[in-house]
Amino acid sequence: MSTPSGVLGNATFAFGSLAGIERLTSPCEMLAAAIASCMATTVAIEMARVGINPVIVDTYAVLKLDNANEKWRITSSHLEITVRTTEPQSSRFDEAVESARRECPISAALRLDLVCKAKLVSLITPAVV
Repeated sequence: MSTPSGVLGNATFAFGSLAGIERLTSPCEMLAAAIASCMATTVAIEMARVGINPVIVDTYAVLKLDNANEKWRITSSHLEITVRTTEPQSSRFDEAVESARRECPISAALRLDLVCKAKLVSLITPAVV
């Protein structure tokens, strides 16, 4: 497999890695990474749109696989998003995350049910008295 960036050139993947049989990546794992990275980017864009400056956006995605009628299907994705910022008291954070959840192009194309759990973390160290 190759991509224009070349980043996946040495990646080895196999369907057997879905069951944990092999220590290789799988198409589902790569899809989870695509959803996580797309959501991180979209959250950062939406936060900037509402006036919040995200410094670091960490996103962890887990896909739910079902084997109904002996056909594997991805039915949903659960994301844990942690944003580090110098503006930890922003009241518009939830609005930005919800907008990103609706606007993420990868999950929209896949028509996945996206469940997001997000938290805002301060990069400002409290003054010691």
